[in-house]
Amino acid sequence: MKQALAATLAPLALLLLLGCQPGAAAGPAPTQPAATPEVVDALPLDFGYYVRTDEPCDDATSAGVHLVNRAGMRWVTSFCLYERIERTGANRYRVHQRCGDHGGTGLEVADYEIPDRTSFSFRSDSGWEHAARLCPQREMPEPWRSEDISDQVR
Repeated sequence: MKQALAATLAPLALLLLLGCQPGAAAGPAPTQPAATPEVVDALPLDFGYYVRTDEPCDDATSAGVHLVNRAGMRWVTSFCLYERIERTGANRYRVHQRCGDHGGTGLEVADYEIPDRTSFSFRSDSGWEHAARLCPQREMPEPWRSEDISDQVR
């Protein structure tokens, strides 16, 4: 009987010596729950004309130019309005945005990376990828160079 009891207790004693507790699940240590993203009022971008990174400022096309302001961004025939902005990292944001054009609007979520106040890139949950940087208005071609956007960039 003593031998049977010793054979039963030996593995338990070994577990206790190694710092394990009986009944503890094997596998990786439990992870901390993800922190709740901080909701912010605006993206940390300077307002004004942004141009796709593959186009020069002085030769930008209608498809490559958009105006960024506090509410969102506007192209010639389409727009995205920010509905909720969550800071998810040092220079990363998750933006719930309503985008549309002449065909209607839809809600999408985009992950933005903003390395500085004058450039950004994003990828939306629909697969749309975009990267742009701020261009000084005086360097833009017409009609953007002479358009009054003062009410949009305050």
